[in-house]
Amino acid sequence: MKEMEPSQDQNILLTLPLLPIPASSINLIDIILPPLLIGLALIIFDIQAAKKSSPKTQKNSHLFVNRTVHARFLPSPSNHRFKYDIVQFGVDLDHLESHLLDIPHLFRFHNGTHDHHQTRCRILVPSTWINLIQIFSISPSSYFKTKTESIKQALFNQLETQFKIEDVDLKSGNMPTYLGYTTINPLSIYFCYQKSDTLKNPPLKYVVLDVQNTFDERHSYLLTIGVNETPLPNSSEFDHQWVIPRAFHVSPFNDRTGTYQISLSNPFATQSGNNNTINLNFKIVFFTSKGEKKFFADLKGEGIPFTSQNLIKIWIKYPLILFMTSLKIIYQSFKLHMCAPRLNYSSKGYNPVQKNGVVGGTAWQDLDWRSRLSRKIVIDYLTKRVNQIAVQRKPYSRSKSSRGTDIDSFADQRDDSNEKVDDGLSEEEEEESKEVKLITVILKPTDPSQEPIIISPTIDDTQTGGDKESLTIWYSSNSFYTDLLLYPNPSISQLINDRSEHNWKVSSVDLYDRVFESPYGPQDRTIPIRLGRIDKLLRKFMNKIRSFYFNWLLSFLTSADKNLPQLSKRSSYFPPPHFIPIHERFHADSNPLDPTLHIRSSLMVLSVLVSLVSEQLVAYFLFRFVFRFRFVHGYQPWFVLKRSVLKFNNVPLDKGDAGLGSVREPSSSST
Repeated sequence: MKEMEPSQDQNILLTLPLLPIPASSINLIDIILPPLLIGLALIIFDIQAAKKSSPKTQKNSHLFVNRTVHARFLPSPSNHRFKYDIVQFGVDLDHLESHLLDIPHLFRFHNGTHDHHQTRCRILVPSTWINLIQIFSISPSSYFKTKTESIKQALFNQLETQFKIEDVDLKSGNMPTYLGYTTINPLSIYFCYQKSDTLKNPPLKYVVLDVQNTFDERHSYLLTIGVNETPLPNSSEFDHQWVIPRAFHVSPFNDRTGTYQISLSNPFATQSGNNNTINLNFKIVFFTSKGEKKFFADLKGEGIPFTSQNLIKIWIKYPLILFMTSLKIIYQSFKLHMCAPRLNYSSKGYNPVQKNGVVGGTAWQDLDWRSRLSRKIVIDYLTKRVNQIAVQRKPYSRSKSSRGTDIDSFADQRDDSNEKVDDGLSEEEEEESKEVKLITVILKPTDPSQEPIIISPTIDDTQTGGDKESLTIWYSSNSFYTDLLLYPNPSISQLINDRSEHNWKVSSVDLYDRVFESPYGPQDRTIPIRLGRIDKLLRKFMNKIRSFYFNWLLSFLTSADKNLPQLSKRSSYFPPPHFIPIHERFHADSNPLDPTLHIRSSLMVLSVLVSLVSEQLVAYFLFRFVFRFRFVHGYQPWFVLKRSVLKFNNVPLDKGDAGLGSVREPSSSST
């Protein structure tokens, strides 16, 4: 049978491969080479675009690859030294925020609102996504937790609020965001120059040192040229030097005592030749309270003009350097704690406001869900409470006799005292009770980037004759809100966090007690409201959690502590009215801040309490038994109640064998 030959009229379908070459001949180079060529084309485009920058713009901004050296001297067995390189951008903030330094795909100043608007309006345009690809970038949110879109404005707001300084020209030295990743900025330096359009080299007026720790907290120190400077030797390589008190937790192996000696030179005064290079020279020495040198760090480097060619050189030479900064710091800390010389860990605590020309903490950790819920509950309570007090015709007696013995004299009390206590109102208090006084509560964070919260009654001033009182509470962490809910009552919370730990401070203890006491009276702990079954159950759970947590903290007071002469004859750890029994378990009553007849709010409080207590128990288990972290004895986070009890009973804190802990003074046994 003959094969059928296709007729001339029959259509023939020809198929061709999608690729002009067979798949078997494709190798790795064929896959990698096209993206590299595209990247090369973009780099060439960047170089051409950068030629539009003016020489003045390039002259005022620089790129640094700085070498930093860290050395520890005390205790002497803990001698330790390491060094590493970091990339920093020294930029003129006016040029930066005017986008004069922007280079496509290489560098960009991220203005949050502008970027978001452009992306939202052109989200479907491919060029929008291409333009978002940036190797280096700088944004205000990386340095200041503020709503402003300007680094310069954020710094000015902070400085003017604290010191009322005049407007200046700013040049910053800090680490940029790299491929969308913002690493830790251990130190950002802001040089503030006198504003002048005529002077070629305007004088340096201020230097702001912005320090960041691994907890994403920041603290700024303001140094004024010619004010409180210490003399330099004639052979010194620096131009200025100051000695300032320490105020911020940076290293886990140092407490916050002692001083810093800071030495630096004006980098823009060292500009040399026609190559527009400058030199950065900075040194900091940490001295103990006895004047012994304990730690040293310096920062040195040469700045080259801010051009696309130099950016590309740094990128190619140091492709991973900005990723490694945090890892290097953590690795060195691990070596100091787990390897020789095995330094003890110093608990972070909170950062207080530092006086005498030093700025307070400029950034805290972000609010977590527990702090947000606790803040809402506290503010709601205070809003209702100030209005209740405003219409209250007869205040409760706050005399010393009814409030108990002063805390400072508690350790000197005699147990056989038969002094009669009068719980009634005195004649002066009866006269004062005829008038109504308005109370305004001001919650003032030590973070200057956060606005204070002012809570005032809504009652008309004419009804009170204009009499007003103000309660101000300064707090150094958002844990202020959770502390008020976690402890059995606000009075005990104030006793621990204000008088002992110094995490926050109240302007008047008597006024604080009046605001945070039970709205039904200090002697009546029962709530004159018929609670439902669910409300009673939730309230019972909250009291059980507080009782468990407080007894857990009390468990760290050993039998040896309880047998101390200051405690052995007492029935309470704290002075009246803070009755905390020594020889029996503590049972918490309802906290005045606990919501009533609001099941949803009660569930919020319960979830916060469960989360906080669980977190502390898990942290205790991990630190104590799994990782075996060695805290400086007496300063463990779970010793917070023990420290307070010993303090109010005039018992010195036993630091035990601190070993090579950072708070231990050098001894003769050290080699």
